Amino acid sequence: MSKKEHREVVPDKLKVDKEQKFTITLPNGEEIIIKLNDKEIETIENYFHLLGKHNIRFDLFNILLVFDELNITQISHMVEQSKSTVARHLKSMEEDGMIISRKADKHQKGKIPAKLYQLNKKLLQVLEYSPINPKPPADPKKKVEFYKREINFCRVAIHSFKILLDLLNPLLNSFELYLDDLPNAKKIYDKYFSIDSKLAPFFGYTYFSEKYYEQYQKAQRDFVKKNIELLTAQNNDPEVKEREYVAFMANLPLKALYTFKKRSLRGK
Repeated sequence: MSKKEHREVVPDKLKVDKEQKFTITLPNGEEIIIKLNDKEIETIENYFHLLGKHNIRFDLFNILLVFDELNITQISHMVEQSKSTVARHLKSMEEDGMIISRKADKHQKGKIPAKLYQLNKKLLQVLEYSPINPKPPADPKKKVEFYKREINFCRVAIHSFKILLDLLNPLLNSFELYLDDLPNAKKIYDKYFSIDSKLAPFFGYTYFSEKYYEQYQKAQRDFVKKNIELLTAQNNDPEVKEREYVAFMANLPLKALYTFKKRSLRGK
């Protein structure tokens, strides 16, 4: 989602009170109050700053988003890291208000109940609804920090896209190994790549001229508005515990980027 879309579409209003709660008013008039362990995380830049503190946080975020609630043994197996490493990062993420934990209800007699970790769903709402500051502050010192957050936001977004796309590689490698075994290769294709399968990844590339790009942006903003209605319904659905799919998009000024790169190379 582009910065312009965030400013014009979501949310309609944002207000922060003295208790460090902030209220997001959605386009349909509904209000969402966010308070994260007394920590004020009111913009998507701040959220990405927390996410970008360490690479493992991306994996922990996505795993807890998909599987809802896991213990440390389950998580360490998924990220292929030691329990001590995972525990250290989970603790720091909990201190940052990104995750919450509780003791398991059921446990073996004589044993300490396992600690279960869950993504702070309110933080997910910050990601989905939060605006990006449209203008830098007037104070020069604050302006520098604002620019730093903008740079960090873009770099973390690029990195998170890469991590998500790299999840396809194990599946692609397995698919390739079965090319000499057509029945099994067909099973993999039918389940994960067929156009009839909802598990199939989708890649779309659309290139626009200057003349038609504004029309595309308008159509995309209309899509975002509809998407917000869908997200709001999902977030209010008590039956939804996990997020099994992810959709992400990026718009780039291709000509301007190539032109800037060319100028930068000339300056070296």
